[in-house]
Amino acid sequence: MMPRQVDLDAVRSKLSVWLQKKMPQARNLTLGAIERSGAGFTNESFLFDLSWEEEGKERSAGMVLRMEGRTYPVYPDPKIKKQFQILKRLEGTCVPAPKPYWFEEDESLLGTPFYIMGKIAGAVPSEFPPYHSFGICYEASPEVRARMWWSLLEAVAELHKLDWRRLDFAFLGVPPPGTGPIDQELAYWERYFQWTKESPDESHPTFEAALRWLKENRYEPKRVTVCWGDARMPNAIFSPEGRCLGLLDWDAAHLGDPESDLAFILTLDYLLGEGTGVPRLAGLPTKEETVRRYEALTGWKVEHLFYNEVLAGFTAGLTILKVQKNLKKIGIVLPGDDPERDNFCTRYLAHLLGLPMPGAAKVGVKRIEEVVATVQFHLTGPGGSEWYLVSDHGKVTRHEGVVADPDATVTCPADVWAAIQRGEINRFHAWTSGALTITGDNALVQQLEEAIAKMGA
Repeated sequence: MMPRQVDLDAVRSKLSVWLQKKMPQARNLTLGAIERSGAGFTNESFLFDLSWEEEGKERSAGMVLRMEGRTYPVYPDPKIKKQFQILKRLEGTCVPAPKPYWFEEDESLLGTPFYIMGKIAGAVPSEFPPYHSFGICYEASPEVRARMWWSLLEAVAELHKLDWRRLDFAFLGVPPPGTGPIDQELAYWERYFQWTKESPDESHPTFEAALRWLKENRYEPKRVTVCWGDARMPNAIFSPEGRCLGLLDWDAAHLGDPESDLAFILTLDYLLGEGTGVPRLAGLPTKEETVRRYEALTGWKVEHLFYNEVLAGFTAGLTILKVQKNLKKIGIVLPGDDPERDNFCTRYLAHLLGLPMPGAAKVGVKRIEEVVATVQFHLTGPGGSEWYLVSDHGKVTRHEGVVADPDATVTCPADVWAAIQRGEINRFHAWTSGALTITGDNALVQQLEEAIAKMGA
């Protein structure tokens, strides 16, 4: 999950020799500089350009190296080979996805199994900070946001309409008939839940109640399809015009009820926005519009959306629980008195199922245009400074010094902050390394991301 230290020059040297064997027809094969990419929790991605000569012509291609993250795993079972197998089967279909080239199972080369896939020229909606407050979706017009949403839904519908038997997706685990598809998913996530626990008596009342409800309300799906499993905007890549160019991150893919993907898109959109106190972006279609469009795209009636919304909150919540435990191990302080039991996922599940709220905190959507708020910045070390932003009903100004009782506080070494502003360090990586900390109203900081980027130099 957290990025390990990697000697990129050594990786480049070893990968050059390996690729030459994979491309015996290539002459003068050259790898450009390798750089780390993405803010994923499960696998590590590195980008590089490849150039070579073939049949007397100069050729080049952008490539992505995907390596298994092992230092702080998010899943108990390796997923990297599964991802590659899925991408291979998606080639030639109507489902947009990166082109897979080669898989290497031998760990002696780079320390973990890995594969190489083609780089897609596009942009991924931000997950940290969430896309409702930062990045390409936030900066797009309402019309482009709508196209992004519909294009993602169309890609997912194409995935669901694939003939998984003909394309040999049985390796994902063919579920038994009847309630088998639901039983199989619940069995996996119940094992996952136990895997996250650090002691036999560790208790998570909201998750335990949600699991009981899911077991008691199982149903028989009308169809079984390939399911993405982690269907959400930050797992797709888009063109500037809003067209979905590729579905990414297939760790949770399975054979099951396609309604689970529809519910996951809707649930994660809520959790990454209003569920954390950030207003939903204008232009994004509503839940009702999304369901109607999905039904029109597939010709299938959506009948079990609520069940799958609960399932989405449960499975997303368990992965977040594991991520929180991993962050704690490296010394990252998370907000709240008991963030493992009281967070946006457990509050969402409690609301859906009428359970006791896991904590006293109430998260409401606070629009920056409606409040006066302050964010204090402490930049430490050489070149450090103290300054703060005041947002007065959406009008943001910068002031030097320290303000009393800020609504949120950002602390970071001055050199790391400068590198973030220059785009040299990913903010997610700065946070997971412990260099960047945010206390107080995180939703407020998210809504001020654009102003922070402009005024934070």
